[in-house]
Order: sequence, then C-alpha cells, then structure tokens
Amino acid sequence: MRETTYSSLQKWLHAVSMIIIVWLMMSGYYAALISQSPSLKEAIGAFNVSLGAVFTPVFFYRMYVSFGKGFSRVLRSKDAMQYMVFIAHSMIYLSTAVVLISGVLMMGRDISIFGIFSIPSLVTDVQFLSLFSVIHNVACMCLGLLLLLHVAAVIKHQLCGHAVLKRMFA
Repeated sequence: MRETTYSSLQKWLHAVSMIIIVWLMMSGYYAALISQSPSLKEAIGAFNVSLGAVFTPVFFYRMYVSFGKGFSRVLRSKDAMQYMVFIAHSMIYLSTAVVLISGVLMMGRDISIFGIFSIPSLVTDVQFLSLFSVIHNVACMCLGLLLLLHVAAVIKHQLCGHAVLKRMFA
C-alpha cells in the first residue's frame, strides 16, 4: 500500500478533532452512565454542548480538507486496502457528523455557547426532539465502536512496522 503524506493542516485538524471527540465521548459517557452528581452532569452537559457547537464547523472543514485530498486518490487506486481504509474513515466521519448534527437538533432549548451568545433551538416538537435524542445516542455508540476499531488498526499497523503515528503526528 502506498504511504500517505499528510499536510500540516490535516495533522492539526486530526489532532484537534481527536482531542475534542475523545473528551466529548469520555465525559459524555461519564456524565450519562457513571456520575451520580446532578450538578456535575449539568456542568459537563453545558460545557460539551458549547464545545460541540464550536467544534462542528471545524469538523466539517476537516471533512472538506480530507475528502478533497483523499477521494480522488482512492478513485484512481486499484488497491482494495485503500478502498477499505477510505470506507472505514468515511464511516467515522459520517457517524461524527450525525452525532454533532443530532446533538444540536435534540436540544429543546437555546444553545448557550460558553455563556457568550446563544443559538436558538432549531426543533421544538417533542416527538422530533425525542427522535434526535435516540439518533444521537445510537450514533454515539457507533462512533465509539468505530473509534475503538480505528485505534486497534493503528496499534496493529504500528506493531507491523508501519509508522502511521509518525506520519500523522511528526
């Protein structure tokens, strides 16, 4: 398989995305499944809603940069592994997009962005709010599984002598 060279912009967007997505998932699961403190749950929720809303345009820009560089290369490739990698990454991007969009749409109130400004609620119908909440929860579980598979693939490739971490972060 041909080695991929990542631009500085792609590396930066990957690092920022990784940090934010891991934080949102770990803290969100902690608040939903482990924490017994209502005030802590509320604080994590408020912070995560603000962070997710600010991160959404950054993530969609990352998708634009990633697909702009990689899609044409995959289409020209005859390598089945490149197609598999592209499909796996596309599933991660798609599930992340669904998590971010459903997270905004499931809010039945205005979205406060770190107390600086607010985004008006886009959905007010209780049934749709409930639907978007279910979609959000399912998409979070799918994204969690995909990210675990992604990390496992990185570890496997590192152990096989493919310097994927070096290419992504050096």
